[in-house]
Amino acid sequence: MRVVRPGPQSVPDALALSLRMLADAECPALVVHQVTPAAITCGRAQMKTVDTDAIGRSGLKLVPRASGGGPVLWDNDLIAIDVILPHGDPRLPDDIVAAYRWVGEAVASALQGLGISGARSVPPDEAREWPVGASSGLCFGGLSPWEVVVGDRKVLGLSQVRKQAGAIIQVGVLMRLNAVRLLQAVGAPEGAADDMAACTAGVADLIPGITPEHVTDHLLTELNHPTT
Repeated sequence: MRVVRPGPQSVPDALALSLRMLADAECPALVVHQVTPAAITCGRAQMKTVDTDAIGRSGLKLVPRASGGGPVLWDNDLIAIDVILPHGDPRLPDDIVAAYRWVGEAVASALQGLGISGARSVPPDEAREWPVGASSGLCFGGLSPWEVVVGDRKVLGLSQVRKQAGAIIQVGVLMRLNAVRLLQAVGAPEGAADDMAACTAGVADLIPGITPEHVTDHLLTELNHPTT
């Protein structure tokens, strides 16, 4: 797959770019997004769960995304890669959950290659039994099938947009997470910050000193592996 690096843009523009590439058949492709300013992005169905007054006080913008999922703080500490696949691509089965499998396994392999030996993609049966805490309504507070954990801590969030032309599988890998900023911004319940800190991990927390560029290069290599 070709790699597209559009450079810094707003969160709405980043989301729109991937949708436009899918509609215009500019795929398969891997799009490495950089965004400015930071924003909270949330699946449309979950928008009603967010405290809009708290968002306003935070100074962050709330941006709906076409995929599902809880609120995410999209800033420079989130590596965001969109995997854009046309309809009929062998990497895009009809089963939405099954489509995540190779992506999760590729991300786990990339993290293992960086020296995080415990990184693994969690199969559906195990993901359904994952403990639910105070931050479970947020993207990185819960666990979905084929997302990646290190021990009991999540490092990869996945979401997906399906269109007639194909799909966008959205990959979000944490470098680090400002849980307090996110949770204050969305008006999360008391105790959610401690819960999220316990159930998430950033790559920079696991490998001090590593750069986002180095992590991104490993992710792209595995996502573009010829066997996928």
